[in-house]
Amino acid sequence: MPKKEQIIRFSKKFIYWDIILIPFAASFSSAVVNILIGWLIALYLLKKILLRDYQLKNNAITIPFLFIIIVSLISFFNSVSLKSSIGGMGKLFIYGFLLHIVWEELNDKKHLKRIIMAIILGVYLSSLDGVYQLAFGKDFFRNEPYDYVIGLTRLKAAFPHTNIFAAYLALFLPVGIALTLYYLKGRRKILLGLVMALGVYCLIFTFSRGAIFGFAAALLFMAIIKRSKLVLLSLAIALIISPLLLPKNIYDWIKTTDSVWEVLLNKERINIYKTSLNMIRSHPVIGVGVNTYCLNYQKYKIKETSGFTGDAKYYAHNIFLHMSGEIGLLGLAMFTWLVFMFFKTWHSYFKSVNSDFLKICCLGIAAGIIAFLINGLTETNLYYPKVAVLFWYQMGLSLGLFKLNKEKPDAEK
Repeated sequence: MPKKEQIIRFSKKFIYWDIILIPFAASFSSAVVNILIGWLIALYLLKKILLRDYQLKNNAITIPFLFIIIVSLISFFNSVSLKSSIGGMGKLFIYGFLLHIVWEELNDKKHLKRIIMAIILGVYLSSLDGVYQLAFGKDFFRNEPYDYVIGLTRLKAAFPHTNIFAAYLALFLPVGIALTLYYLKGRRKILLGLVMALGVYCLIFTFSRGAIFGFAAALLFMAIIKRSKLVLLSLAIALIISPLLLPKNIYDWIKTTDSVWEVLLNKERINIYKTSLNMIRSHPVIGVGVNTYCLNYQKYKIKETSGFTGDAKYYAHNIFLHMSGEIGLLGLAMFTWLVFMFFKTWHSYFKSVNSDFLKICCLGIAAGIIAFLINGLTETNLYYPKVAVLFWYQMGLSLGLFKLNKEKPDAEK
């Protein structure tokens, strides 16, 4: 076999397994994920060059994503740091490559099943690490303690912050839960159900309100699509009884707040949102420059925030405000267009798919993306590299899944 063909064959095989390993590695190491993504992009480009395949293949969100890149480049005119903005563009290109490669290189249903298994095993591993952290005070992989706020133990497993762990769980849990509720039967249903229950337990003990609300919305979305009265009833019961199960520490903290909004968002975040709006008012069209929100925070900080944020460089704690601040309302419009095109394509596919397995995977992935976006109302999760790469990965996986509809329907579950 000629050397060129050997390299191409090796690249294809490596890319195949690399895509499988990324969601699993995310459960315990950002460094491993970054290495995997680096090799994925390098070998994908090498394969393209050797095959002389220079054609850019389009999917439903290629054009909106390219426009986000264009607006981000235009925002350089307002940037206070060329270095930071170039770094931000680097991240954006990595996300774009990851999305495109996962979409293009998803081979078949067997490949998808291995990816789903990797996602589930990752959730299981991180959840075990969370329980280990709760029991012994430190997680197994990084030897880091849990977070402790207002007397509450908040799990974060091997993640740098409890809210990032929560964002990870809210994104991936719906995939396994969809399979548990609507596809699997018998022992496999019970086993996966136990794994998902462990993940939900850890999500609850992150006490991350945005992620929990997003996860609940994901369950509601799936229940409505599947017309599951039992799940809808369970969600209604959980909504009624959950306030009764809150720890005393939370009730004591609530007494110190002045409004419902402070309970839901924290006073600090409300003031940060006001600063974000001030930033947007100053540069509404193209923003203050991609990847420079934190650098501009003090410049646009309103007086009310001085007692809370000092001289710190803050994220917006809202992906939509953060995006509008950095690349303007024009950039936000491009992202909104991208999300719209994704769900428009998803809806068309979901109605036509002829495989139960693909249909439920499609449902679970979309539900996780919804959870991530809702969580983004209170967190800047799309700007945390640890989980941002997973959001774009799931986007690419879902789009790749749409290609598999031509395969034969499932013979058995």
